[in-house]
Amino acid sequence: MAHSEEDREDLMQEATALVRRGAYNAPQEVESVTIGFRTSGALSLYFGPDPVYQFNDAGQFRRGYIDGELIKADHNRLIRMRRERNEQSTSLVSTPLSDVDQAELIIKMEWRLSTLAESIEEGEVDCISVIPAGTEVAGEFLAWWRQQQMNIEVAAAPNVVAPKA
Repeated sequence: MAHSEEDREDLMQEATALVRRGAYNAPQEVESVTIGFRTSGALSLYFGPDPVYQFNDAGQFRRGYIDGELIKADHNRLIRMRRERNEQSTSLVSTPLSDVDQAELIIKMEWRLSTLAESIEEGEVDCISVIPAGTEVAGEFLAWWRQQQMNIEVAAAPNVVAPKA
């Protein structure tokens, strides 16, 4: 994710941890969508600067940037992280989401990913660029989404690699 809210990185050039990544125009999105995969298979989706959804290698939601706030997984619950600034420092204040707020966030995320997947299936998404050239990142996302059975689980921790049971 970007270093600050105002300084969004150029994902296609700078997000080198996403070894396969693509930028796409989707009809339902105002800004381009960047889809990227790490070597482990962990997926990140950037719908412009907000929202950002990041998943671990087991396909579970691990962290994101949603409605201007950092969200992370902790013991299969979502925690809202708000920046509080004063003259001396900036701190992150953690607040667990209520059951209702967590369910609402997941439902919205599932709807957005389902809509993107549908647009890809219908051939309505235009590829802006991919790295490396010739990579089928949109198709890889579609396969990932089908494997999830259009159901998002919350990770135990915000790590890229899911803890082994």
